[in-house]
Amino acid sequence: MNVTVTEVVDGDTIDVRFADGRTDRVRLLGVDTPEVHVENDPAEFEGVPDTAAGERCLRAAGENATTFVESRVADSTVRLEFDPLSDRRGGYDRLLAYVYLNETNLNYQLVETGHARVYDSEFTMRGEFYAAERDAQAATRGVWNCTTHAAS
Repeated sequence: MNVTVTEVVDGDTIDVRFADGRTDRVRLLGVDTPEVHVENDPAEFEGVPDTAAGERCLRAAGENATTFVESRVADSTVRLEFDPLSDRRGGYDRLLAYVYLNETNLNYQLVETGHARVYDSEFTMRGEFYAAERDAQAATRGVWNCTTHAAS
């Protein structure tokens, strides 16, 4: 289903408008980016030290993830796809969906580039997402750079 992105809330949440004018909030399925509006828990990101430097690095990574999403989908028409293994709505009553810009899966792209970790839940692309996360960790891309540069 095609929708228009009206706001990028953060790296893993967008607001959308449907063709009939309805609006809703969408949580990108299977991914978790560092928070920009509240404290981060470094324990959620394997290898990131639980220090002030680790928190600062995660906050910066969250801001980078938000900018990454904004640069791709702000004010754009995207396609939402729902996963048969996942609930249609998650916490805070947000839609849970894959977001596609043309044929690019934004959720996967966030993990692949290191802007997000895999959110451990049931979804069809889970194996592919974990493989992309391992590659991003090995290359210390994005948030995984915090594992080596936030040790103090």
